[in-house]
Amino acid sequence: MRRCMILCLPFLTLVAVPVWAAGASPAPALGPAAKTISFQVLDETAEQEISEDTVIFINGLQVAHFVLDKQHNSIVADVTIPAAAQYDYALCGRITISRPDGQQEQRVVDGGATLKDMNGRLFLALESGDFTIYYLADAKQDPQDPPKDVHHTNACSLPVS
Repeated sequence: MRRCMILCLPFLTLVAVPVWAAGASPAPALGPAAKTISFQVLDETAEQEISEDTVIFINGLQVAHFVLDKQHNSIVADVTIPAAAQYDYALCGRITISRPDGQQEQRVVDGGATLKDMNGRLFLALESGDFTIYYLADAKQDPQDPPKDVHHTNACSLPVS
């Protein structure tokens, strides 16, 4: 994911299974008449990020899984989902970062918000607040401050070891 404070810095990472998605039945097959939208999500590692394993859920459906490290530091996911008026997403996962003192630290990624008008756009997986806030932002917006409705979903809880 990309890292942002007031101004954007490097990218960050995400992963876990939301409670609201656990045990959910698979997405229904889309018939030929079903309307869909398509968009992309770019995830890149931040300078201090060692590794990342992140999953993105939209309206309860897993749509992307990112596994990043120093050798594989970016990935773009192409996503196609059923059309809707708005989309609730959750970024869930785990990242390992290098602190300024050289120590490694794991963080649980747990962030979500609501998006509209996603068709044809590119979104960046970002972090803010010293790897405590995780969100998606339109790549054309600058600077990319966290959306006002970004929150911990409480659906991505993983113990930090």
